[in-house]
Amino acid sequence: MKIRGSIITASILALAVGGWILSGQLGETPPTQAAEQNPAPATGAATKKERAPTAVRTRRITAEDYASVILVTGQTEASRQITIRSQLDGRVKLVGAKEGQAVKRGQMLMSFDEEDWPARVEEAEARVKQRELEHDAAKKLAKKGFQAQTRLAEAFANLQASKRQLTRMLTDLRNTVIFAPFGAVLNERHVEIGDVLRKGDEIAELIDLNPLLVTAHVSERDYLNLELGQAARAKLADGSEFPGVVRFVSSAADPNTRTFRVELEIPNPDAALVAGVTAELALPLPPIPAHRISAALFTLNSDGKLGLKTVDETNTVVFRPVRIVGGTDREVFVTGLPAVANVITVGQDFVVAGEKVAPMPEKNSPGASS
Repeated sequence: MKIRGSIITASILALAVGGWILSGQLGETPPTQAAEQNPAPATGAATKKERAPTAVRTRRITAEDYASVILVTGQTEASRQITIRSQLDGRVKLVGAKEGQAVKRGQMLMSFDEEDWPARVEEAEARVKQRELEHDAAKKLAKKGFQAQTRLAEAFANLQASKRQLTRMLTDLRNTVIFAPFGAVLNERHVEIGDVLRKGDEIAELIDLNPLLVTAHVSERDYLNLELGQAARAKLADGSEFPGVVRFVSSAADPNTRTFRVELEIPNPDAALVAGVTAELALPLPPIPAHRISAALFTLNSDGKLGLKTVDETNTVVFRPVRIVGGTDREVFVTGLPAVANVITVGQDFVVAGEKVAPMPEKNSPGASS
C-alpha cells in the first residue's frame, strides 16, 4: 500500500538514527579488551601489522525512470457560481424553476408583473417620432435660413434624449423576465410569487457543475513541476476515482501558507458529482531517473544527513546523500546516486567514508562472480 512521502521519510530517518547509534556502540571497543586483543608490539619490533580491509556485501543498482505522484487533499467546487439580482423594482408574478433543478441556458427563472411597462414603452416610442419630426422641420428651416443653428442643435439633442429614454424603457421591459444565462443547477431561490423586490435584491443562485473542479494547494517545490493540461485524477471519499486535466495553476502563492492553488477539471455532464466534498488530488510528475532500494539500507553521516554508503572503483567507501522521491513502506525511490552504483547492503554501519573495504557482490547483482 502506498504511503505519503513525509511518512516514508520519517520512518526511514528513525531507522537510520537507530542504526547510527547502534553502530557507534558496537564499533567501540573497551580499552581493556582492546589491549588484550591487540597487545602492544615488543620493544624493537620493526613495523605494526596492517589491519585487513573490512569485508562488506554490495549490490549493483541501476537508475530507472520513476514518475512520482503528488497527493494533496482538496475539495470539489463548481466551475461557475453566480447570484442573480433584480434589475428593477417590481412584484414577482411567476417562478419557473425549483431549487435543485437543472436549468438550461435561456430558461425562464422568474418574471415580474409588467404593470404599466408596455404603456411606458409605447409612450417613449411616440416621443421619439415627435422628436424626429421636430428635428426634420428645424433642419429644413435652418437650411433655408429661417431658423438659427442653435434651434437645430436643440432639436437634435431632444431627439437623442428621447431615443435614450426608449432604450431604457425597452431594457426595463426585458428585465421583467429573468432567464438563466447558462446551463446550471438552481442551487437557491430567494423569491416566491407575490414578493415585492427592489433593484439589487437577490433572486437566485446558479452553480455550474459541468465541468466539476477539484481544487487543492501544493508546495513550492511541487509547484515547479506542474503544467497546464497535464492529466491527473481525483479520488472521492467513497473511493471512486475520476480522470481530469489541470486547467489552472496559480501564479502567486498564498501569503500565509506559501502554497499554490491548483484546479483539476473533471467532466460531469449529468451533474452526478456535487460541490463541497473532500477529494484527494493525484498529480503525476514527469519521470526522472531514480534508484529503487530497500528502506533498511539508509544511514546517516556525521552531519546527520540521510544517505547511502557505496563503494567506488578503488574499493573506497563513499557516502552519498540522497533525496526520497517516492515509494512504499518496503522500498523507496531515491535520487542523488550515480547512474550505476555499488551500494553496501551488509556492513554499512561498520565502515566509514574514505575507508578501504573488501567488497563482495551479491549473487544476483550484475558483475558478481558465479
